[in-house]
Amino acid sequence: MNKKKYEFAKELVKELQSIHYSKMSISNLCKSLHCSRQSFYYYFDTIDDCLVYYLNETFKLQIRTDYLISDLFNFANKNADFINECMKDDVASNLLWSNLFNYIKDVLNNVFFENIDDYVGLYIEQKEALTSFYAAGFLEQLKSYVINKHFPSADKCIKYCLAIFGATEDVRNLILRIAKN
Repeated sequence: MNKKKYEFAKELVKELQSIHYSKMSISNLCKSLHCSRQSFYYYFDTIDDCLVYYLNETFKLQIRTDYLISDLFNFANKNADFINECMKDDVASNLLWSNLFNYIKDVLNNVFFENIDDYVGLYIEQKEALTSFYAAGFLEQLKSYVINKHFPSADKCIKYCLAIFGATEDVRNLILRIAKN
């Protein structure tokens, strides 16, 4: 992780607590960090790029492959204020949820690839459909958890996500059915 790049991203998140996302400016970020606009543009093209970078780095640090489902809800709890601020602006909200969706899909792709031999033989489109299906289920449950102010409980949401995911054998059987068609 590039330390200076991450400083810009953290400052953006800090400012998000006091300024609506749509009102943020590169000038204010640079003033807060005592650096030039040129420094910002060295790392990012837009404020949106800066937010996406922060999201991806945060996901990498907080959501691990081996604990995907529980880490999603831990992420929501640890970052509740940030998520709520993002949700006040359509652009920030869309960036948050779409990047989290893509991150979940990448994690699932790795999990399936490492644990289910038949997954390797699927067409790219089939892999995309399969990972998108599971990622969408997890993300909808997480959104419900966040939007409803943690009701139902994280444990209930995690159990529901595990039911969506099913046993590895269920996923393996689904993959075999897809591969035969």
